[in-house]
Amino acid sequence: MKLRPIAAALLGLASAANLHAETSGSAANSELELIVVSGRAEKPLKDVAGSVSVVTTDEIEQLQLNDMNQLFQYEPGVEVTGAAGSAQNILVRGMGGDRVLIIKDGMRVNEGYGADGQNDIIGRGFIEIDTLKQVEVAKGAASSLYGSDALAGIVVFTTKDASDYLEDGEQFGGAIKTGYTGITSQSHISPALALRTGNFEQLLHTTFREGEEQQNFNESQDPFEIESKSLLYKAKYSLGGEDFISFSIDHWNQESTGDSADGLLHYFRGLADYGYNIVKEESVSDKKVRAYQLRYHSETPSAVYDQLNISLYQNKSEQEDEQYGQLDINAPMFGVFEIRDMWETSLYRQDTIGFLSNASKTLSETHTLGYGLDLEKTESRRTVHQYREVEDSSTMDVTTDKFPENEVSRAGLFLNDEMTFANGQLVVTPGIRYDWYEMDPNGAEKTDGTPFATIEESNTSFNLGALYKLNARLSAFAQYGQGFKVPAYDLAYIEHYLQPTSTYAYEVLPADDLSPETSDSFELGLRGHLGPIAFSTAAFYTEYDDFLETALINSETFFNDDGSFSHVFEQYQYQNIDSVTIKGVELSANWYLSPAFELFANASYQRGENDTTGEYLTSISPLSGVIGASYTGAQLSSQVLVRWADRMDRVNEGETEAPGYGSVDWTLGYQLMEQMSLNLAVNNLLDKEYVPYLNVAGWEEGSDIYVNSAPGRTFSASVKYDF
Repeated sequence: MKLRPIAAALLGLASAANLHAETSGSAANSELELIVVSGRAEKPLKDVAGSVSVVTTDEIEQLQLNDMNQLFQYEPGVEVTGAAGSAQNILVRGMGGDRVLIIKDGMRVNEGYGADGQNDIIGRGFIEIDTLKQVEVAKGAASSLYGSDALAGIVVFTTKDASDYLEDGEQFGGAIKTGYTGITSQSHISPALALRTGNFEQLLHTTFREGEEQQNFNESQDPFEIESKSLLYKAKYSLGGEDFISFSIDHWNQESTGDSADGLLHYFRGLADYGYNIVKEESVSDKKVRAYQLRYHSETPSAVYDQLNISLYQNKSEQEDEQYGQLDINAPMFGVFEIRDMWETSLYRQDTIGFLSNASKTLSETHTLGYGLDLEKTESRRTVHQYREVEDSSTMDVTTDKFPENEVSRAGLFLNDEMTFANGQLVVTPGIRYDWYEMDPNGAEKTDGTPFATIEESNTSFNLGALYKLNARLSAFAQYGQGFKVPAYDLAYIEHYLQPTSTYAYEVLPADDLSPETSDSFELGLRGHLGPIAFSTAAFYTEYDDFLETALINSETFFNDDGSFSHVFEQYQYQNIDSVTIKGVELSANWYLSPAFELFANASYQRGENDTTGEYLTSISPLSGVIGASYTGAQLSSQVLVRWADRMDRVNEGETEAPGYGSVDWTLGYQLMEQMSLNLAVNNLLDKEYVPYLNVAGWEEGSDIYVNSAPGRTFSASVKYDF
């Protein structure tokens, strides 16, 4: 495979927006990817200010990327936590949680859920990779165009259309792809059919996957099986010219089954000596998405717009986790003798409906105005049902809400401008957006009988970008952006009590007086090409104010009547702290030795600290990057990539460090015939044992970090037939 589309994307550094792109050619050329920036209107990636990474469908196939956690492994400054089948989260320049807005075909995807806002229970990877045409990651605050949650950046997934399978004049086409990936022992098949009849075109794309968990180097993880299926249907009717109306259905399901129920049985794992024996355990996790969208697009000029987009959508996400365990209890000291069956069913559900609109109007050759209105409403719920049974008699039947069922309403109005000066050498893009939101707990009450508060806020976000073309081959850019994030419903309303051990219990108290998190992002960069060498570089500095984190507000030690130690009880609450700062540098370069041979490299350095305590942020990765070489011929293409990371020793006291590493990947692509292609990949070619720092970030010093090591050598292959 040639890495030129990735190189081109890294050369283009773009301000955040409703990104939509088309693939293009070499980074050495001026025809780079198109993305939607000012006013959400397409323009070349090379002509905008800010940073963006792009992954195309060709790279997904040639690099054998089959899961979201693999999607950005060669992209500087973008990482994904979590393994296949588990909760996953995207980090942009060291900031994750729900502080990165994720958009799929214009629709807001589900938020995550978990301890300390880390999305470790409910992830954000409810996406089928084979349906994607392009993925773009805009780095830095982007609330001037997208409002709440675009605090650290946005990730935009764009799915394929019928036109991606049909040449001009063709009425029927499609593709079928099948393959195997050793990382998850997964087989998959993806048939796609496209049909064009007159002004009407349709696409039906389905994918079926069956595999296992992603193992560590020693293959010692608890086994579980993963099955997923997806259906994408798109219909588009041309109204003449570039005007059209379209409708889409996007369904996705994934089921994971295993023989472990840690969440349910964690408390009992250390009680075998007291007569509590685990006889049986199993778990099932079922994730699903149901998304629908109706869209109108017009490029027929009017008095108020040259281009107009309007869409209505609904996006429903759900995850149900059921765990079962059976205990054989023979505990004379407690007077308990029984066979106990235990079930715990946890349900997370989120439903978003939205009206999105944006338009652009060219006022003159040097002045283009963009504007839009967004209205969205999200309902969220999290329930846990606990059931216990002894000798067919129920001993517990309790349903609790981890936070009250709530509604979040959002309204945003944005305006941005693109102005050119000095005969087109200087491009300035200011933008401003006003947002209002309301979080309503629907009259729910806390355990003490007082009502949860309704949270209502408004915010104005500003952005200013500038790009100066020093000459035909070299450009400099600068950008300042503001971001903000609504206090998440689970952090504000969570009310949770747990006794994980017999000597320790804790409680999380609701905090419905939280302020929105805000960010100020600054970026400077230089990009261009000197002869056969293309390069880009960017330095960034971001300060996050009113940052949310858990705080210990009370700790008590309890004693028995005889004076002996009983247990420790602690109370926590989410609170705003003063600020967190993340800064860093990103570099990339490509050396085109000939039309067939290319050398490339990129690197990312980040440093993040809590400005109040001086502690390091555990979401920051060490200095890391990729170096490699590629060959592209008429039928054969191949590349060698070395992923590397420096030792991570910037950790807080008592936390584990992680050694540096280098891992070699190799890919091979071959065009078997005009319509059939073969792609092979070997990951960790030298079978090296290593641990990515984010896999063990925040672990206690002395922990066995290699239990979370990366997989050893694995092989992947796929065959695709286009018709």
